[in-house]
Amino acid sequence: MPGPPTMADTSPPSLNLYILTFNCGRNPISIDALSSQLFSSLTSPTLPHLLILSLQEIAPVPHSLIGGSFILPYLTRFHTAIQNAARKHTNREGGQDNQDAQIYTPIVARNLGMTALLIFALDPSAITNVETGGVGTGFAEMGNKGACGARFTYTVGSASTELTFVAAHLAAMEWELARRNEDWKSIVRQLVFTSSAHSLGTATHLSAAEGEERPLLSVDARDAGIYKPTSHLFVAGDLNYRTSSLPPLPTDHLDVFPQPNHDASSPKHISSLYERDQLNIERVAGRTMHGLIEAPVTFPPTYKYNSKEPFLTRDEELVQWHWASHRWPSWCDRILYLPFPGWVKGTKEEIRTGKYTALPLFPTSDHRAVALEVAVPLISIPKPDEDEADGDKDPRIHPPFDIDINWKSRRQRARVFELVAGFTTYFTTTAEGGGVVVAMLAGAVGAYFAIRALLL
Repeated sequence: MPGPPTMADTSPPSLNLYILTFNCGRNPISIDALSSQLFSSLTSPTLPHLLILSLQEIAPVPHSLIGGSFILPYLTRFHTAIQNAARKHTNREGGQDNQDAQIYTPIVARNLGMTALLIFALDPSAITNVETGGVGTGFAEMGNKGACGARFTYTVGSASTELTFVAAHLAAMEWELARRNEDWKSIVRQLVFTSSAHSLGTATHLSAAEGEERPLLSVDARDAGIYKPTSHLFVAGDLNYRTSSLPPLPTDHLDVFPQPNHDASSPKHISSLYERDQLNIERVAGRTMHGLIEAPVTFPPTYKYNSKEPFLTRDEELVQWHWASHRWPSWCDRILYLPFPGWVKGTKEEIRTGKYTALPLFPTSDHRAVALEVAVPLISIPKPDEDEADGDKDPRIHPPFDIDINWKSRRQRARVFELVAGFTTYFTTTAEGGGVVVAMLAGAVGAYFAIRALLL
């Protein structure tokens, strides 16, 4: 089947994006590992205008649910790795060797529980009208699963375009297919964008505020959700769709899993396994990721790996993929997007994709990061005319689900649960939390005896 248009066909002016999704495994990333691999799949000799990171399981559960300064050290490591990688790429292409230069400026740093979205720009002055939003889809709608998003306008001279990015983490386990589809429905209904002045500025600032409440009854509700008629949409994350219709596998049995040496004609080749990819099956059937498309998937499954050497090694140099025995290899980590809308007249421009690949395995996670190069035409998308809207099936015109008018109160209630659960697990399951409890008890005991001595 022919895939989406490629970047080789693009004509200027265009906006070059580099999107990466990575499940961090609740561990701090290795700065050196990420900086060495971040742009390893970049085919362009120049750095992309925008760098978008969708991150899942960014930190341990208590730190993620509490957020703020608890998650800040984990995000800061990404900022450092990105600057290191950008400097290396610039120097490699003949740029000046400036080890202190900040190449990328952070535009958005937003987390919703364990999912985070980081966006960096070469030219921050091109960014205006930033909005963000988030929704939890875990237990009690908390953010152990869910999504966060950002929307803004990118302008160069008289040319501009509007962009929406969503970082998502859906329900796990092979048998939870229906739950994943429901998680997507919740994201469409409850991820509502609001003004986000707090997400701009510093390299490590988290936008903890939900922003100003959008009066849904006074505006077109489509402008508030992820499917906005005038905006492009990119969705990236650990979507957790697995390979379905497969028999149970004994835990001591790995010889049916694909390996690098399997020929394309072999039933064990990754292409045979991809035929059972739940995401592709559900997307084509119209049960999830409505209207979104994906560049051809030619890389190996991204989950689940055992933490074994060699790390940071390209597939063409590997003789074995070290699969975990209790999970079918699956393409959990994906990047999708809406094609250029059909109602834009007078242009033949399209969104064009470059390399879409999985980065080498990092030592800190059982997932492989996935990266995509994208070129977006710098053309504003107008709202469609009424006659065009009637017959067009684009979800920007006809979203698959209506926005939940109670989204804000539901999010506020879930945030209370997150703080309670976060601090409870922090004080009861972490060494630093336990230390705080001991110190508080010791202080209370000391204060008791000090007061008692004064009163006697």
